[in-house]
Amino acid sequence: ADQYFAIEIKYIHEVLPLPQITRLPNVEKQFLGVFNLRGKIVPLIDISPVLKLNPLEMRPEYFVVYCVVNGKYAGILAEKVLEMRDLETEQLHVPGTEVNPDLLPYISAIYEDNQYGTIYVLDMVSIFESAEVNKYRFE
Repeated sequence: ADQYFAIEIKYIHEVLPLPQITRLPNVEKQFLGVFNLRGKIVPLIDISPVLKLNPLEMRPEYFVVYCVVNGKYAGILAEKVLEMRDLETEQLHVPGTEVNPDLLPYISAIYEDNQYGTIYVLDMVSIFESAEVNKYRFE
């Protein structure tokens, strides 16, 4: 959606190419299915609806960001994974009125980048505890 998001590395266990997905019947649209990660069944989630963005359509070139947050785990669908970088605290600022109010509860900080523009740092705890994601148990 022409927006860039970041996830703190402490929540990311790995990034992988989109694996084979098994779809599940009768689940909300943000639950795209499950995949097998070395014998562990992992739900694949599109967090776009949580962020009030248009849902993503799965494409073979997409990635999965496997995250663990407070004992809950899920693969997050990502269009691209651009890079990993260290950000100093002074480079981040608290989101304010420049952020869409629907997005604000799920953003912990904002980083202004010369190449990409505004990068929103996702509050993964809020996302994993959101009503949209927390409908099903995935621990």
